[in-house]
Amino acid sequence: MATPSPPKQLPNHKLTENQAHSLLATSAGIVSEDVTGRSHARPARIQMPTVVEDASPTAVIDRLARIESLLEHQSQQINQLSTRSSPVSYPTSQADYFSTYQQQSDYLPASTSAGIDHHLDSPQFLIPKGHATLPSTLLSLPKVRDLLGDYPRDFFFEVEEKLPLPGLLGSLYDSPLVWPSLDLDNLDALADNYFRNVHPHHPLFTPSVFKSWQAQLIEEKDMEEIGTSICFCVYALGTVCSDQGGNYESDETLGLQFFQPALRIMLHKLVWEFRSSIHLCQALLLAASYFAHLGRPLHSWKMAQFSSRTFLNLVESRRNNLSSAEFEEAELRTFWQCFTVECDRIAELDVPRSGIEPLGDRMRLPHSTDPTDNENTIYFIAEHAIRRLLNRIHNSLYGPDIAQTSPNPVLPIGPSQTWQNLGLQKLLALSAELNRQLEEWYFSIPDYLRPVKGTLPLPNDRARVLRLRYYAAKHIIHRPFLLQMVSRQHEGQSPSSSTVLSPDPYIESPVVLEKCEACIDSCVTYLYNALEMVDKRSPYLWTFSQSCMACLLMLWMADNSPALHPYVPHMQSIQGMVLAKLRKWAIKDSTFAAEIHIIEQLEFSDSMEA
Repeated sequence: MATPSPPKQLPNHKLTENQAHSLLATSAGIVSEDVTGRSHARPARIQMPTVVEDASPTAVIDRLARIESLLEHQSQQINQLSTRSSPVSYPTSQADYFSTYQQQSDYLPASTSAGIDHHLDSPQFLIPKGHATLPSTLLSLPKVRDLLGDYPRDFFFEVEEKLPLPGLLGSLYDSPLVWPSLDLDNLDALADNYFRNVHPHHPLFTPSVFKSWQAQLIEEKDMEEIGTSICFCVYALGTVCSDQGGNYESDETLGLQFFQPALRIMLHKLVWEFRSSIHLCQALLLAASYFAHLGRPLHSWKMAQFSSRTFLNLVESRRNNLSSAEFEEAELRTFWQCFTVECDRIAELDVPRSGIEPLGDRMRLPHSTDPTDNENTIYFIAEHAIRRLLNRIHNSLYGPDIAQTSPNPVLPIGPSQTWQNLGLQKLLALSAELNRQLEEWYFSIPDYLRPVKGTLPLPNDRARVLRLRYYAAKHIIHRPFLLQMVSRQHEGQSPSSSTVLSPDPYIESPVVLEKCEACIDSCVTYLYNALEMVDKRSPYLWTFSQSCMACLLMLWMADNSPALHPYVPHMQSIQGMVLAKLRKWAIKDSTFAAEIHIIEQLEFSDSMEA
């Protein structure tokens, strides 16, 4: 298959810098000066500082911690920009479990050097229940519905809910527990695979800690203890992430001989142990990662939710010893992994909440405890920081009272009626502020680890994930403008529309066109960057496949809009490459198969011209 070429240069229809800044200043009181005093074709970007950075691990982690605090204070600005009768923060009562954590501060341990920070008291930006960022929401838009037919909001949830588990997992308790062969050379090779390919995504424990668990397992001590379950999960993940051809769904390829006993042990502990354990949380998170590698989002979410609830029980058990309560490094890493996995699933499927999300504004960040793990720790912190920023975007732009005007959750009247509570000026100001925070996050990553923007090759998957997160955030910051533009033109072309139309501020605004172009460019760049990640198993396999489908839907709508068509590059090649990657995982009746069916029906103009 040919190597993908970068997207072509898009046409340039921009406001001058002074015009853009004047509009934003008028709408939200935001003033930004051009240090050169000259006008440019594009609004000024945040400039890289010229000072030499301290690149030591401690300085880097401290810098990322400061950006977390900075983003907290910036959340107040978002709240002011969207001045309405109530702030853009949703009550923690939305959490379907353990909602008392925010309402009763005495449940939270006192702030310590490795605990919870009580100094950040700005309103929380939780992902609201019923938010309108789901990929399935795009399928309900009139223009898409005319092509594809009706899809319910929970379509992908229902598909995953009905899909049986593969192999031995489909009959977890139908036979006695069978222990896998424990050949040390083979186990060491699988553990090496795990620490090379899986551990960087969620560095929950160090190799030395794992070696102690493995030593106990080899000596056949406490075989049914949680350390055994963790070891077996590591071996299963080391198997599933191996670059193997052939049958991707066979028991051997999936490492089920390890994962089945691991799952049975941890579920038994979950049900019948009455004291919370951080090691049980870690085992459940490894199980969540395993299911994510299989592209099974609901099972992954369920394991992560179990881990989150166990962690919350651990927090509650300390409430009578607040003065001495501290969180150890392993606990902080466990919390942030629970937070990110659950927030990803809430963003994608609007699943029930465990109650872990509100603690994200109060829990401190982890630090590196192993010099060989410094880079993984920095990537780990940077990803959790952008997950929090993504939550702000969902809350500020896609809450049910902002992006919906009907109790029907599938936007039956089209997006031209949405975002009316904000109005164009406030929407422009909000998107500008959120985009500024995104750039602040991007430049908080140290030079030597910061992924360059665009489509140039990157050295590792962690850098690829951060770059994909960046473009995913940029896409949804600017998505409202493209949906407004497409919907208004679609309605203007319908037979029922009025023949005499008043001037439309969206269609006639150069700054709105600029925002639409930013959305298009983000979607195209995302697709080119996602190709390598959807070609192999990773914890992001399902997430990235859903986002690819969403990007292609957005680009198809833009391509079929007269005002936006000139900004869409040739799409046939990248569409074909995405389809080829997804077919690798498309077992019958799976989400991947459904995504392929949807993407195949999107006909772009360059394919029709050919």
